[in-house]
Amino acid sequence: MPTYRAPVEDWQFLLHDVLQVEAQRRLPGFADLSPDFTGQVLAAAATFHEEVLHPMNLRGDAEGARLVDGRVRTPEGFAAAWQAYREAGWHRLSLAASLGGAGLPPVMAVPITELRAATGHSFSMYSSFCAPAANMLAALGPAWVKQHVVPRLSDGDWTATMCMTEPQAGTDLRQLATRAVAQSDGSWRISGRKIFISGGDHDLTENIVHIVLAKVPGDDGRVPASLAAVHVFMVPARQIDPATGALGPRNGVQASAIEHKMGIEGSATCAMDFDEAIGWRIADERGSGTAAHMAPMFYLMNYARVGTAMSGVAYAEIARQNAADYARERLSGRAGPTPAYPERVADAIVAHADVRRLLLEARSFAEGARAGAMRAALWQSVAEHDPEPAQRQRAADLLELLTPVMKAFYTDRGFDAAVACQQVLGGHGYIQDYGLEQYVRNARIGQLYEGANGIQATDLVQRKLFARGGRAQRAFVDAVTAFLDRAAQDQRLQEFTQPLARGLQRLASALAWVGERAAASPQAVAAGAYDLLSAMGILYVGWNWAEVAAVLQDPARCRCLDADQREQKLALARVWMQRQMPLIDGLCCRIESGNDSLLSLPDAWI
Repeated sequence: MPTYRAPVEDWQFLLHDVLQVEAQRRLPGFADLSPDFTGQVLAAAATFHEEVLHPMNLRGDAEGARLVDGRVRTPEGFAAAWQAYREAGWHRLSLAASLGGAGLPPVMAVPITELRAATGHSFSMYSSFCAPAANMLAALGPAWVKQHVVPRLSDGDWTATMCMTEPQAGTDLRQLATRAVAQSDGSWRISGRKIFISGGDHDLTENIVHIVLAKVPGDDGRVPASLAAVHVFMVPARQIDPATGALGPRNGVQASAIEHKMGIEGSATCAMDFDEAIGWRIADERGSGTAAHMAPMFYLMNYARVGTAMSGVAYAEIARQNAADYARERLSGRAGPTPAYPERVADAIVAHADVRRLLLEARSFAEGARAGAMRAALWQSVAEHDPEPAQRQRAADLLELLTPVMKAFYTDRGFDAAVACQQVLGGHGYIQDYGLEQYVRNARIGQLYEGANGIQATDLVQRKLFARGGRAQRAFVDAVTAFLDRAAQDQRLQEFTQPLARGLQRLASALAWVGERAAASPQAVAAGAYDLLSAMGILYVGWNWAEVAAVLQDPARCRCLDADQREQKLALARVWMQRQMPLIDGLCCRIESGNDSLLSLPDAWI
């Protein structure tokens, strides 16, 4: 059976030695983040996820969710686990205290997100939108929703979903067919079909709040083929009395099927039918037009993308742990002319160079990407609350640019790491009892949902890189350059700063190439978009490894790791610099080729 050990020491190191959260007291939620306090919170979270969720993870997917008499039944143990989870409040750790949360900053939620994916991905899908939906509705919903709905979501008494995809329409929202018709009492009637709705129905709570995309017909009664017609609606599974918040009969919402998937089978991925369901429009009333109409959905999507990114880190971590344990025990041949384990009949396979490649690249990704995710979470607080407008803008720009990068790159590399660790186990990696095949199947979904990774790359080059005159792009380059300038005089850091500087210079050249051709050759730019996103992902993790290395070289700053742990970290930083940073040049060469080989062939030849 697979095992799991939460990386609590690494989280503490990142919080206190690398990010120095105690110095951020000007930001809400940071005043109490002493090492003792965060250590207690993270240790308690680790214990819950290791002892409650992880033991039922494998069997929950094996049992799967079931549709019985029109209602979803979750796997055995999920309902009891959810009651314990909501009572502990792990789902609302970073929700504002005024909304019923613990009021801790987003940086403290990153470890919880990683824990949820590593120990109970299927289970976590049912509650993943509780806090973000509560936050969104508290900001944009009418008064009665803030009074009666938000507290139930915050408490976990109700859960929430995001209903966007339809059989004929995924990313292209212009093709949506679900209709919303206004009623005289201010409500709307929603009719249509949605698919791929995680937790669309279940037996964990008495109500589910669906956040639904639907089109408003024009004056002629027709649904326009236009994004301007798309609005966001709150559609509860059971009707709600706006005056009292009391639950009424079931709304016109029904789960008609459960998808039989490659992985996360314990999560009910539902096809949902809306038949004259009662709903209420949610929008940013401070604005107008499409941006105001879509603001609630973009709010949820950005949250979902960051959470999905962390699933890549989670699978790399748990897969690497189990593969490394196996590799230290499994004996096979000799790793070189001198036995690594002369007292044994053969060497443990951990001594073999290719096994070390698989394990160390997975670990180097997991720990470097984790550092990047926690840095980005700190930027979230800065972007929202820093007293200096320039700092708020810089952090917001960095987040805007790096959110699609992290979502796509982290889930790509998390899946790759799970596959690599499965390879370490050989035939045993293909056997269910060892758990690695589950990680491979489950990790694959991260590359597909919340905007497939190719869409993230397209979004990066078409919207993020050159918006507002390329301001976000410059913020990223300037931030890495500023670190390199600070570290320039430290000879101990050259093995980390030199590869980072070369990677930044090469990426900057490719960005200039893309910028020069964006208008005249959009197809050539699009063909290189995925390579550009990947290069940025490698550089972002490399920047974080260099920042970590700088801390490790300063004993006065490095308080949370002992000497042996510091040497391990430096070794992993070297793995990333030697094995990954050189790939940036090849990716940039592919971008600058123009990719005629991809674009010149007739569709029929493909």
